[in-house]
Amino acid sequence: MNNFIAALIAAVTFATIPAHADPTSVSGKVSISPALIEKVSPDDTVFILARAAQGSRMPLAVFRKQVKDLPMAFTLDDSMAMRPQMKLSGFPLIVVAARISKSGGAVTRSGDFEGSSAPIQPGTTGLDIVIDTELK
Repeated sequence: MNNFIAALIAAVTFATIPAHADPTSVSGKVSISPALIEKVSPDDTVFILARAAQGSRMPLAVFRKQVKDLPMAFTLDDSMAMRPQMKLSGFPLIVVAARISKSGGAVTRSGDFEGSSAPIQPGTTGLDIVIDTELK
């Protein structure tokens, strides 16, 4: 009977321990503030990117969508690294940002719109990025 109880306790304990987050990725949802909807076009480009919280502002991972795809779930991971030696998992803190580019270009310009996370650890899930700021 003691072995049965020990096995039952182990099974219950295992089932209640959350799985470890994957330190090679971050995920969440991107949306646009309702106040900005009238200022963008469905075909405007949306860049979702991760960069180191400190140091270079060069994106570590990035992908492109369009405003018409919002709101949308996203995952950024090490396979999307801009450079092999610059992966999400190689930094203790990163920032995830979403930017609407009116020009369609990767360079940030006045008139673009952005939202970003606070500094987070790689492996974070459930981010809620709201594009809510017009860049001057």
